[in-house]
Amino acid sequence: MGARKRKRRQSKPEVVVGVAWYRRQDWERLLQVSVDREELEDTYDEWAAAMPARMAEIEQAGIEAHKIDVALDELISWCHSNGRVVDGAARADFAAHKLRDLHVQGSLDEPGA
Repeated sequence: MGARKRKRRQSKPEVVVGVAWYRRQDWERLLQVSVDREELEDTYDEWAAAMPARMAEIEQAGIEAHKIDVALDELISWCHSNGRVVDGAARADFAAHKLRDLHVQGSLDEPGA
């Protein structure tokens, strides 16, 4: 008798992250307000070119990644309201906060969209 192969079920990832997605027109100002400016790409185009590979790395790790549109004024206001400086940790926490809001509102897009 031949061995039966089990179909692998596509299970939903247990970890979901929001990835901050910046706007071209905000890039220079983002660099100005970020205390960790050296951690960011010099130009929006460099950042945008690097993001598909970063998203793929996240997804290959089994993590569901959602692009979170970041309005810079909203990020800055959120940081001030929460006693935070604008740095990588705050940007990530803001994206997570926005992801939760979108989930609660039921308006979360497909991963990577």
